[in-house]
Amino acid sequence: MEKPKRLSLNLASESLRNRRFYFLLLGVLLASLLVVSFFAGTLFFKYRTKAETTHASLVKIEQLINIAQREEKEFETKSREASKQNKDKVDLVNGIILRKSFSWIEFLSRLESSLPDTSYIVSLAPTLTEDSRIELRFKVVSQNLNDLLGLINNLNALKFKQIRFLSESKNESGQILSEISLSYERNI
Repeated sequence: MEKPKRLSLNLASESLRNRRFYFLLLGVLLASLLVVSFFAGTLFFKYRTKAETTHASLVKIEQLINIAQREEKEFETKSREASKQNKDKVDLVNGIILRKSFSWIEFLSRLESSLPDTSYIVSLAPTLTEDSRIELRFKVVSQNLNDLLGLINNLNALKFKQIRFLSESKNESGQILSEISLSYERNI
């Protein structure tokens, strides 16, 4: 006789579940977690070493920048000291260059072109200034007041500045003798 088969009845409120599926699902999740952890760890160490090398190179760059800034400050102080020591020599040489570069021909031709035909210069006293100007005092003889006003207008048109009358008198022949001062800007 055959043995009667046992019947398994679950009288509980919940039915039995297949545990193998859950164990398989748990195993797959753990395996994927291990794989993801492995790749995350390798990426972490890879980028950590890159970050360390980058940090080390940044430290070296900062040191080089500090060295360059110190050298720049040293150079600036040396250049200031050299400019203080050589200021007199440089000013002397610059003054000589300015005097040599001044075009006396252009200046005198402008002054001559401003004179009316009947007027003439009796004396001329130029003074070179350090700011590329020439201060001029001169005496001019004019036949009449219109010639003198024409001279002033011509001087203004030729860009002479600070024109002033210092003195004015008539000589024995009735001509007007005027002393004038003016300023002329050099073209360098």
